[in-house]
Amino acid sequence: MKNSIIGDLFRYCLFLGNNFYGSEMCEVLQEVKDSTERTAYILMDKIHPAPVQNVLLRRDAPLQISTCLSELGVFGTYVRKGEDMVLNECVGHLLRTKSSEHSDGGVASGVAVLDNPLLF
Repeated sequence: MKNSIIGDLFRYCLFLGNNFYGSEMCEVLQEVKDSTERTAYILMDKIHPAPVQNVLLRRDAPLQISTCLSELGVFGTYVRKGEDMVLNECVGHLLRTKSSEHSDGGVASGVAVLDNPLLF
């Protein structure tokens, strides 16, 4: 597994509170390689959404046309009482869009913007 990660650094993302990419991911893996701490990290295949032209609107900034990537998060609620399922519903969504030049960062850091899907 280690050799396949090193051979294709851009295919993976390492997660533990923050995302680690590329050579930074290798440094983190090297630091924890002989530690049980390494089991806390999640190694993920990166998702490669299709880039699209979009307009980013931020407060106190001019409109910016940019090549963007979007991530859709769907939220659900699941409640059980013993063996009985009490609730299992989709309760909302969040679409986060950012310029394709950024590999990491969210809405709070000012890199991404909240968005709405265009439904036809």
